[in-house]
Amino acid sequence: MFDILIKNGQIVDGSGTPAFYGDIAIKDGKIVKIAAEISEPAAEVIDAAGLQVTPGLIDTHSHSDASVYVGNDCYNYLEQGVTTQIAGQCGSSMAPFHDGLRDKHALTPEKYAIWSEKGKTPTTFMAAAEEASLGTNVAYFIGHGTIRAKVMGFSDAAPSPEQLETMKAYVKEAMEAGFLGLSTGLVYAPSVYATTEEIIELAKVMVPYGGIYVSHVRGEGRNVLNAVREAIQIGEEGGVPVFISHLKVMGKQNQGTSKFLLQEIDDAVARGVTTWADQYPFTASSAPLASQIPPKYHVGGYPALLQRLQDPVIRQQILHSIFHESEEFESGILYAGFEGTLIGKAEHTPEYMGKTVSQIAAEEGKEPFDALCDILIANNAVVGGYYFNQCVPDMFNIMAHPRVFCGSDTGNYAKRYDHEHVGNGHPRAYATMVRRLELVRDYRMRSMEASIRNVTREPAEALGLGDHGLLREGWDANVCIMDYERLHATADYTHPHRKNIGIHWVLVNGKVAVRDGDAVSGVRNGKTLKRCRKM
Repeated sequence: MFDILIKNGQIVDGSGTPAFYGDIAIKDGKIVKIAAEISEPAAEVIDAAGLQVTPGLIDTHSHSDASVYVGNDCYNYLEQGVTTQIAGQCGSSMAPFHDGLRDKHALTPEKYAIWSEKGKTPTTFMAAAEEASLGTNVAYFIGHGTIRAKVMGFSDAAPSPEQLETMKAYVKEAMEAGFLGLSTGLVYAPSVYATTEEIIELAKVMVPYGGIYVSHVRGEGRNVLNAVREAIQIGEEGGVPVFISHLKVMGKQNQGTSKFLLQEIDDAVARGVTTWADQYPFTASSAPLASQIPPKYHVGGYPALLQRLQDPVIRQQILHSIFHESEEFESGILYAGFEGTLIGKAEHTPEYMGKTVSQIAAEEGKEPFDALCDILIANNAVVGGYYFNQCVPDMFNIMAHPRVFCGSDTGNYAKRYDHEHVGNGHPRAYATMVRRLELVRDYRMRSMEASIRNVTREPAEALGLGDHGLLREGWDANVCIMDYERLHATADYTHPHRKNIGIHWVLVNGKVAVRDGDAVSGVRNGKTLKRCRKM
């Protein structure tokens, strides 16, 4: 007897070939039979008549690393059809642990003890990940910023030869532990302090392991073209594939730049530099509010930043730098303005959530930048911000490119929110994949089969995930059952937890994780996925 039998569905197997009607039998976590009709009995039969049966979707850009330490149902991913997340992005990973992570995550002494032990090295983190109880599969990159902070603290100096060798050793250890590659966040301290040459040297370490270089590039507005060129240069000279994170164009004055960005990717591929990108389908970015302060004020870490923010003279210097020194650093506030900078999360001042900095300043009779600084100080610099700063035509142009995948750029929710809950989240945390599929469908960017392949098998192949992203006999049963024609994301910036329409069932390694559109509480059947590619 099979464990689960999916009957009568239109099978879109992830290969890009035409969909067909048939049944899928699952036993012991594996797909054991795919046929036009399967008559053998099963413990549970799912009638997928009128629906599409696809591989579980792959989110190529997640920040769910910390869930390793606490366990998580991953319901906000499951309810958008995602069965695999790719974490460790933007230069930020949980290993090797350093005290800057304590400040960044405002860790209690109890959490500090757990995180510092489990994340001591890339090897200890991977061991913890394999023991973790998570609702989805997860694979990891090692963060350059985390490695640099461990070796050099929040220094803006160039590494000494000895420090560079220590960083290389951490990259090598991560590759041997099964990480996918190295990530950078070249707008975040301390990753931002690294030269191109430093990163190239670290990339070279990955060559024997088939590792990948993934980057939040050094600018996404007027500097974005040069920033993308730098990422490609690192891959080309380092000898590794390149993956550009959340590709976008910020600032209306930069509209149309996506044409040149995509040409850079095409040209790189043509000369043999394997290059991909990912994207989230929203015009507001999200990042810690502190990260929008120019990096030169982050030297020394969060405690030093907070001390500087209390000085009125330095505040004026920072304000000037944000709006007049963008060639040095592009803040999201530059393009969003204070009226387009929304406070998304502020634990110690929840009354600010869902308000713009301009609104808060007007209510309190302050200058906008003073209000922003005071919010950071009140929350020990741990504040989430949303920045309405992107160009819609460029978003669609990027979305249509065949080498661009889909990534939410967020993480697992630590708690379940009511679907009508106001604030405390970005809609991309709950709706990224559904919105992407919906827009691609409605604007006829590609066929249903090609669209599903773009969020399943293609990213699995690009990331070296082996037998993932296809419905195949003998492969793990990661399955999504959807109504492709009715897919609709209802989440917005006021109600970011609103329910998606069109996702009916999700199976993770053979267990039902979403039933009739709702994540099944307590089902945590995900696996830690390791790098399969090796040169």
